[in-house]
Amino acid sequence: MQTQAKNILQALLDAGFEDGRVSISVTDVNELNIAHNHVSLMRTTQSQALSLMAIKDQRRVTASVSSLDDAAVQRTIADMQRDVKASPQDAAYAVAPDQQGEFTKGPQAADREAIAACAKSLLDARGKQYPNFVIEECTVKHALQKTFIVTSRNTALMSSLGSYSMMIMGSSKDEHGSSSFTYTGGDLDALPEQPLDVLDIGAMMANSVQETRTEMIPAKFIGDVILTPMAVMDLIGWLTDQLGDVALLSQASVYQKSVGEMIAAPTLTLRNNPQGAGQSPINGEGFIVQPVTVIDAGRLQCQLPSYYGSRKLKLPHTPAGGAWRMDAGDVSRADMQASVERGALVGRLSMGSPAPNGDFSGVIKNSFLLENGQRTKALSETMITGNVAQMLLDIAAISQEVSDFGGYQLPWLKISGLRFS
Repeated sequence: MQTQAKNILQALLDAGFEDGRVSISVTDVNELNIAHNHVSLMRTTQSQALSLMAIKDQRRVTASVSSLDDAAVQRTIADMQRDVKASPQDAAYAVAPDQQGEFTKGPQAADREAIAACAKSLLDARGKQYPNFVIEECTVKHALQKTFIVTSRNTALMSSLGSYSMMIMGSSKDEHGSSSFTYTGGDLDALPEQPLDVLDIGAMMANSVQETRTEMIPAKFIGDVILTPMAVMDLIGWLTDQLGDVALLSQASVYQKSVGEMIAAPTLTLRNNPQGAGQSPINGEGFIVQPVTVIDAGRLQCQLPSYYGSRKLKLPHTPAGGAWRMDAGDVSRADMQASVERGALVGRLSMGSPAPNGDFSGVIKNSFLLENGQRTKALSETMITGNVAQMLLDIAAISQEVSDFGGYQLPWLKISGLRFS
């Protein structure tokens, strides 16, 4: 495939393009599906994808197809020759230069017996420990993705990335009613003998079976939240969006000129996590992902524009990937909860689309009321209001415990000053 990628790149250049990038990916998947507490499907699939980007006269055109057939490739290049004429000129368009490397990571072959054993263990554990929890959908799989990327600027990368993964979604039912849907999942280098011990699966089921009876808060108040790692992902998602192309290019980022400034509590350090299970060592632009500390002890170290965004805005380019880990804190989860006079343990934070300045109102889901350091009733129809940027500054504690989801490795966060209604 590497030879085929180079041949397609040469075809782009022969067609009159001045620069080009070709990416070919082939993915083999072995998966077992569970539906409604029963195994429903086991299958093996293979897919392939070809992605092209080319530049001519400072105009850029892209295309993606699922066929590597010569005729399909030639038709795609012909379409690109036509479409590039309508593209606006921009001197910032460029392809990745001088990236070389071959990477092999993770399990390179699927163990189908291990996949079946993991699914059986999951179903057995659910039946014994959480019989009221219904697995609506679950996938246990192994994926092996081989990727080849070449550019006209001396880049040639190969990655063979293997990983197992689990995704589980469900809800609980008993004589009191039904809980809302909840889910968890992530990537693994090996399947566990006890699936409830990984990816917070056991914690998810344990919480869900307690959510069949929910109550609204009796009155508005200002209090603390403890965000579980799944809810912390929502917080990081907003942060990385603010540091990425869309917000930066539109001059709408609250961190447009904040590099070097304190944007979070001094206890917070956030790094990328390319070494995590299932995380590619190369990105789609054709760069090798580098270790990056985005926030160091609360201080913003860099922004995260793409190669194009960095050239357009004349910012440093930091190929960071999309996986993140937060350094552990010095407080146990138990002590963190005990310190909350009034607030909520938040399993999921639905912020919708926060305002440009970070203001938001969101429903907290799969959450519990905290009163005088104790977790009491499951909550329903409860909203919190605040400002996402201020939440990062108002982090009062970070847990010693960290959950590992493969790409994301995150602790629990205590944040003060949220308005509940």
